[in-house]
Amino acid sequence: MRYKPRKATRAILDRAWEHVRSVPYSVSARWLFYRLYQDGVYTDKGDYKSRFLPLLSRARKRFYAGWRPWILEDETRVVTTQGEGWENERAWLEAVSEASCRLDRLRGQPAILAVLFEANAMSAQFKHYLPEAAALFPFGGDPSIPSKWGIAELLANRWREYRVPICVVYFGDFDEKGLGIEKAAKANILKWAWMNEPSGDYRWKRGGLNEEHVKRYRLPLSIEGHGYQWEALDDPQASKIIESAVDGLIDRKAIEATVIEEGSITARFKERFDRLFGLKEND
Repeated sequence: MRYKPRKATRAILDRAWEHVRSVPYSVSARWLFYRLYQDGVYTDKGDYKSRFLPLLSRARKRFYAGWRPWILEDETRVVTTQGEGWENERAWLEAVSEASCRLDRLRGQPAILAVLFEANAMSAQFKHYLPEAAALFPFGGDPSIPSKWGIAELLANRWREYRVPICVVYFGDFDEKGLGIEKAAKANILKWAWMNEPSGDYRWKRGGLNEEHVKRYRLPLSIEGHGYQWEALDDPQASKIIESAVDGLIDRKAIEATVIEEGSITARFKERFDRLFGLKEND
């Protein structure tokens, strides 16, 4: 049966859809709720579970307007498929012919950047604002010991390879829990990085959320009422904090030059590949 929400409900879904469409990456339900809370659509943080999530669930499951089941970011569930392959030799060769050259885009950078963030569902946001420029590590709460050891190993390996400062920039909630997560992670990761490679130049910086951001943007208390969450930032606010935190750590012109070089190499490869296998001639 077609979903026909009431006028007031349609207005909420339409406003929520405007927020979804306002950014060039996937967002989480929590982020979307904060946008509506800032708009005054919701005035009680308890509405998040009691009213907002059920509403979104109905709209997505029943394909209302532009809403679909895959709309909104969900980092907690992953489907693994197995057994697929190419149909035949020609299909494989055609796929190989479409390969693109990928060069090391970290060469020539002033620092090697590792970005850690607490809000797991905002991975798309950091990918959008830091493309090609940083290793990204979503925590999604308290990181496990193996995950922290893995980050420490990566930092040490990056130092051995590039010999420039290894800069960790952390983004998390401004509350007791969030600050505690960062404190424990910093202590473990830096200690273990130096254990892996004592000569390394490892640096740690908190990018946000900080008290200055809470005051500047007049952020509301979290849904739980115990502090301030990254998802409470709208997109322009978040982008400014991210860009400010990594200022001077990324040479974007060097990355652009590498991308141009990759394109030139790829074009030469495709020309030679087509001549060798004659795929175009057989079409």
